[in-house]
Amino acid sequence: MKFRLVVKLAEMILGQAYSDDNPRADMCLPVWLLAMAIVLSTVGVVLGVMTALAFSLTKAMGAVVCIVLGVAALLCWKNQTITVLSDTSFEYSDMFGKKTVYYFKDIKGIKKNNDSMTMFVGGGKVHIESSAIITDRLANLINAQLDSLYGNQQ
Repeated sequence: MKFRLVVKLAEMILGQAYSDDNPRADMCLPVWLLAMAIVLSTVGVVLGVMTALAFSLTKAMGAVVCIVLGVAALLCWKNQTITVLSDTSFEYSDMFGKKTVYYFKDIKGIKKNNDSMTMFVGGGKVHIESSAIITDRLANLINAQLDSLYGNQQ
């Protein structure tokens, strides 16, 4: 599902062009998540206004759910990134914007989940959504560390 008009509106408001072809970090979430965040938030606000005009518990609950999901999607899209600092380290930012620097040599493994991956790094975890855009540079550095841990077991 493409929301190109919504993405263009977000680009005008934020003053910056966004494209999945030119990612803003070595791992970031796709621009359709921004569009979904805007749509969910807008639906939540509309339901909230409708609830204020003629109270309906269903509309009120729908407004709360849509706004919460919209804000969560926006936070994930905006903040959840990995930026390669050098060939030895990277910076991970979680959905709330908390940044942590990790070293590739500290990668202990990756667990594949149904909708994401969890990378175990030192004493922490790095969450990577399955829809995330990952640069070749980041993928190669992670794969090199995993190859050195497990060998090339293919």
